[in-house]
Amino acid sequence: MFEDNINLKKIDIRIKFMSFCFFLGFTILFAKLIHITSLSPFNNYQDITTFKNDKIRPTIVDRNGHIIASNIEIASVAIRPSLLLNKEDVIDRLLLTIPTFIREDLENKILNDKKFVWLKRGITPNEKKRIHDLGIPGLEFINETKRFYSSGKILSHVLGYVNIDNVGQTGIEKYIEKFQEQEDRPEENNTINLSIDLEVSHAMRDELYKAKTKYEASAAAGVLLDVNSGEVISIVSIPDFDPHYPKEALKAENINRITNGVYEIGSTFKMFTIAMALDSGIVDLDTLYDASKPISIGGHKIRDFYPENRELTISEIFTHSSNIGTAKIVRDFGVDYHKSFLDKLGMFDKINTQLPDLPSNLIPQTWREINSMTISFGMGISITPLHAAVAGSSLVNGGKLITPTFIKSHDNEPPDYQQILELSTSEKMKELLYKNVMIGSGKKAAVDGYLVGGKTGTANKVLNGRYDPDKRLTTFLGAFPIDEPQYILFLLLDEPQGSDETYGYATAGWNAAPTFSNIVSRIAPMLEIEPSNSDKYAIENIIVASNTN
Repeated sequence: MFEDNINLKKIDIRIKFMSFCFFLGFTILFAKLIHITSLSPFNNYQDITTFKNDKIRPTIVDRNGHIIASNIEIASVAIRPSLLLNKEDVIDRLLLTIPTFIREDLENKILNDKKFVWLKRGITPNEKKRIHDLGIPGLEFINETKRFYSSGKILSHVLGYVNIDNVGQTGIEKYIEKFQEQEDRPEENNTINLSIDLEVSHAMRDELYKAKTKYEASAAAGVLLDVNSGEVISIVSIPDFDPHYPKEALKAENINRITNGVYEIGSTFKMFTIAMALDSGIVDLDTLYDASKPISIGGHKIRDFYPENRELTISEIFTHSSNIGTAKIVRDFGVDYHKSFLDKLGMFDKINTQLPDLPSNLIPQTWREINSMTISFGMGISITPLHAAVAGSSLVNGGKLITPTFIKSHDNEPPDYQQILELSTSEKMKELLYKNVMIGSGKKAAVDGYLVGGKTGTANKVLNGRYDPDKRLTTFLGAFPIDEPQYILFLLLDEPQGSDETYGYATAGWNAAPTFSNIVSRIAPMLEIEPSNSDKYAIENIIVASNTN
């Protein structure tokens, strides 16, 4: 009995010892699991989610409330190479499942001991299911907020785009970065109301594409401004890009020609020369200048494209687009007066608007008399089309220099402007612009049912420091309705070609002017502009006077 008790005690001790060993072993194993879990990158899921930029960007709408940029949730897939055992097998299985994967790219991402690598940012639901069904340990799906542009390419040059982390890089998207910093309200409640009209922009883009194709131009662009409020109603620049694929925006040919390109705009610039003369009060529409022969200066001759070889009134200098006449005008007023007037029009300043990084105009570093004389007809100064539209607005809106804006104005918000011209100057310029469409170089810009006015410009492009006679830029700057202007439209065609239809001509009167007519005829009803029955400028008298001269 005594021995049995001893044996029982030994068995009990063994059982307790074995239990202790099991407990100790499980304790160590559990501790190791806790340790491994604490080191695992999976434990940092929230940190990784925070690492990416998942802030909610404000919705962007056009002036009529149409959503043009919004946020959507998409899945992205990441992998943890440090947790993978057979990495080559993982690569093979991924390639079989998603053919768009590239082996070299997968090898660079997976054949290492990194804790976290993005495999693909933004995958479709079908791709997500197929990858998920592989059952590969170390794969992880993370929901991300991405930008969706319902307007596609139409407003790409205005909206800009965001990078892979949803941070604005150009256009209004870049402006939003500053906007969110300045606005003291929750991001998700913000909505950016643009002045842009999506439907008008669609019509403009369609007509510019047709013009680019018809005249075999390398590019086409246009900007539409409200001449009184400064609101930008539309900007189109072709070629454009899909903002969902930002790399397209980096191509040189996809530049926003309205805000980021600078150009010599040729005779369109004569609008500003004539306005300078009229605003001085020294000359009037019937003041005469001798345009009977070319001007010799600095070893060069200033000639007229279609010479009249006679004295011309200020009005005729404009409608006949006389280089000689405008050159003599600025020579009479002098360099300082000329520069001062262009400065009033904002030609020497960058335009301050919501689009970032706008360039300065290119003006002569040394400005002599010959510079003023060539600049008078649009040679020797390169400006952005937005500068041209803003300065042109002041010529037709009563002399007010407006500040352009891409943000829709409130009804009770007064426009931001400076009074820089006399009201009488503006009235005379409207008459001249109308006459130019009726009897001058802009005849093909006429629009059935609407009074319009404008000026053509054709400039040879500078290549390798010389003007190329075979490459040109054509422009048209026009306002409508010209009797009570509401909008101004600047158009350009880059390197248009002549054709049988244009009798071989490739100047602005044959391509930019009819493009203006086509656009205005489509957008005027959209802008609720009523057809005009006005006889304010006495069409018959204009034609009779022209024939008499």
